[in-house]
Amino acid sequence: MPLQYKLYHHLEGEHQGTITSLAFSSHSTFLAIGSLDGKLSLWSTLSGQKLHVVVTGSNAVLSIIWMTPSKNHLLCGLANGMVISIHIDDCVTVMGFTAHSSSPVEYLAVMDCIVVTGARSEVFLWNHEGTAKWTQLAQILPPPSISVNHESEVIITSLAWVRTKYSERTLLVAYLHHGILLWDVIKVKMAHFVYVKTLVGSMSMSHDRNVLVVSNVTSGFDIYHLNDSSLDGSMLQLSNGMLVPVAFIHGGQAILGGSTCGKVQIWDSTDRSLLGTLMHDTKDIVLSIAAHVESREDRFLIATGTCALEGRRGYVQLWHAIEVEDVGECRLCLVRFHSCLAFKRLQTVIPMVS
Repeated sequence: MPLQYKLYHHLEGEHQGTITSLAFSSHSTFLAIGSLDGKLSLWSTLSGQKLHVVVTGSNAVLSIIWMTPSKNHLLCGLANGMVISIHIDDCVTVMGFTAHSSSPVEYLAVMDCIVVTGARSEVFLWNHEGTAKWTQLAQILPPPSISVNHESEVIITSLAWVRTKYSERTLLVAYLHHGILLWDVIKVKMAHFVYVKTLVGSMSMSHDRNVLVVSNVTSGFDIYHLNDSSLDGSMLQLSNGMLVPVAFIHGGQAILGGSTCGKVQIWDSTDRSLLGTLMHDTKDIVLSIAAHVESREDRFLIATGTCALEGRRGYVQLWHAIEVEDVGECRLCLVRFHSCLAFKRLQTVIPMVS
């Protein structure tokens, strides 16, 4: 039976500024929201109620990641170069350290106890064990420049851990002007490089590790084969020069993309056909997205966050998928993942330490 995404909760009122980052906890119990207003808020995905707020002062919260498989531990990257570690028990405990001395921490990725921080041109690997212990392991240098980008600034736009044929611990680093680097963390060297002719605003790898989807900051989203960097189709959507996020969802069967015109769209990753549109106001710019599958309860969730523009606060829409009986004439409104159901049957004062 096909699925259709419906608006589940409208989360607003807490954040004054643009929503910069969204992250579901490992069992989709919580949704963490970061904003330019210097706040991190935690919400119940079931009730839609706000549970906790962490105020960082004037430091924008730019990135969020949960320390999987923990249900109550997450990390946030701040505009002042700090990373804060948040534990949620009977109370909220926050500790932090300076990861980058002069650049905002815009990207985070984690595998086991290894955390990667991305700040402008810098990529650092850290060992994070316990609440306050951080040890720097390495710095990853960008790939060599070529004639078309040798004068361009090095700017990171995405980080992701994947298991590839090169290494069980491969780190993907996307650069705005310098393509996509695959770094073998075990051998401590570059394993592969994907040259992309367009500017890379965001990227995501498929679950079979063979395909990359890239947000190209001009005309939409492009699909590349990882082995030979060949282009294999595109989904057209104006990006207006913005870093529009993109992500594989539903086990790689679909692609979710942000929007500069209030239309968050979902495409079939195989034939690139449009499967669904999650509607915001047409003036909304959606530059934060997150998706989660809770296989134990067969829950499919998407969160979309907006920019604060023209006196409007940023807000978040939480969507969930429901089964529908009849597709009828509303094909574009439906996420028809018949095989997706196989997921179930497949799948106050903040102390700082330096």
